Amino acid sequence: MVPGFNSEVQHQGRRYHIQTEDLGGENPCLLTLVYEAGAILSRIKVPYAEILGPQASSEQIHAFMEARHRQVIADLLADRLAAGSPPARTLEDLIAEAVPTAGDAAAGAGPGEAGPAA
Repeated sequence: MVPGFNSEVQHQGRRYHIQTEDLGGENPCLLTLVYEAGAILSRIKVPYAEILGPQASSEQIHAFMEARHRQVIADLLADRLAAGSPPARTLEDLIAEAVPTAGDAAAGAGPGEAGPAA
């Protein structure tokens, strides 16, 4: 797992915290969360094995993670992120989404494979 990025961003009088992390070798994805006042406004998960290849180095993952983190900040500042963001969700909501249920296991879906958050 590669260390992530955290940024504080001010935009239109509001303060946001953006956090991007590598979910690790078992789940080769980057997860970016955008917070405002402790509430999660947006959750963006990007699988990177398909983009970087299954044997990506830590340096490649780190560079891709930094680029994705900067892109989310740019999207936020250009008001592209806010328009498509889901409503604020709690940490408990995200945990419930990530933990597989018996129905998910029977259907063959893994955590986070249900598609984009509504």
